[in-house]
Amino acid sequence: MVMRTDWIRSLAESDGPFATVVMDATHDTADATEQYRLRWRDLRERLADAGADDATLGVLDDAVTGATVPDGTAGRVLVANAERVLVDRHTEVPPERGTASWGGVPDLLPILRAAGEQVPTVVVAIDNAGGRVRGVDGALETVDSDSSGPVHKAATAGPGEGGADARVEETWKRNAQAVAERVDKLVRGGNAALLVVAGDAPARARLRDELTPAAAEIMAEIENTGGTVPEQVDDTVRAAADEVREQRRSTAVTSFATASGRSDGLAVTGVPDVAAAARAHAVETLLIDPAAVPGTELVVGADPTAVAEKADDLVAGGPTTAAPAPDALIRAVAASDGAVVLTEPGDDVTLTDGVGAVLRFPVGPAT
Repeated sequence: MVMRTDWIRSLAESDGPFATVVMDATHDTADATEQYRLRWRDLRERLADAGADDATLGVLDDAVTGATVPDGTAGRVLVANAERVLVDRHTEVPPERGTASWGGVPDLLPILRAAGEQVPTVVVAIDNAGGRVRGVDGALETVDSDSSGPVHKAATAGPGEGGADARVEETWKRNAQAVAERVDKLVRGGNAALLVVAGDAPARARLRDELTPAAAEIMAEIENTGGTVPEQVDDTVRAAADEVREQRRSTAVTSFATASGRSDGLAVTGVPDVAAAARAHAVETLLIDPAAVPGTELVVGADPTAVAEKADDLVAGGPTTAAPAPDALIRAVAASDGAVVLTEPGDDVTLTDGVGAVLRFPVGPAT
């Protein structure tokens, strides 16, 4: 998967130490609330044993016990310091086992694996009368052209029916234009990466013709003639989002493989070289093989991009802390607006130390 890191960037701007929790938030049985509290109690004890302070534990207590738990299977990811909860996100799939850690840098690799990449999506159910639209924020609305024109053609043709049919088709077109106008705004405003459209083929075609090229380019279609509303096609929406994620991941892995085959220095691999690129704010995409990352630690300075194997490699002085290499590198890349890719076993790519990076510009000897 490829992940934009804007949602964890605040972690690079916050003071630690940090508590990181990945827990099962499933709520599908009569005793689900009690089981949820028991799972949190176990994770809380782990944090306390690791040295978490009372203030941070209290912040998490309030977050866990005070939030509404969604029905069904779910996971939850939390990162907090002594002042507040910095990340709080529910996930569709619960973790195989809960994790809790305490340290100077958040435990970012587990939360990225649990949370996955979010694909901002707009969903539309379109028909001749208009559409039901769900924005990236989940808000539902009904859209039409406010036209009083007819939307149904005569069942049988007769003298003069041609003009009536033309008026009906004009109403269909105006309704499609109104829906397209609203969808375009929601796609732009929500920075959507996917537009899922349900409806019969003619209605979808009319909408597609009225959309801006940017919205039409991310459109995925669902054949439906039964007036399905957006919340009834969620399984298909998830499948379409999975396709977007896989396409992005595959593109990123291919980009790294291609760059690795050139001599222009725009791809590096191994902890020392990736850390040097992160210090230079040169990493466009960080690749991590979760099964191959070493258990080594990096030295991290006050600036989250100040990461190195040895403190002597850091230009700026000041206090330092030690953090697991993948977590330190993820935070450094997030701080400089880079993306993260978690590779999979079938990927045809070789990563020394389980890490690599595609660079914005060459760093070191290749410069």
